[in-house]
Amino acid sequence: MDIDHRVIRLEEFAAVTGERLARIESRLEDMATKADLGEKVGELKTELTQKMGELKSEIHRTSNETIRWIVGMVVGLGVAAITIITFVLNYAMPRAPVVPVTPAAPITIYTQPK
Repeated sequence: MDIDHRVIRLEEFAAVTGERLARIESRLEDMATKADLGEKVGELKTELTQKMGELKSEIHRTSNETIRWIVGMVVGLGVAAITIITFVLNYAMPRAPVVPVTPAAPITIYTQPK
């Protein structure tokens, strides 16, 4: 009788194990294989390389624009500084009044007749 009980338990265990095995096999069909993963990694590497190239070109373009802006601002500030200094030197300091110069009376030299 003990053996019958064991056989029944083994048959129940076999049924449960078969169900579990069927569920595991159905999940394995959806899982990626090593080849699938290798292919996906290759695609990701290609995409990453492309994005890095785009990023490098964007950084280069942005740095060139920044340099142009800085040079333009330096030139503009230099011109503004020269203009302000010229104005200060020409108009900020009081000038001596301009006195009109009156011409002196002409000197007439008479020659003596002989």
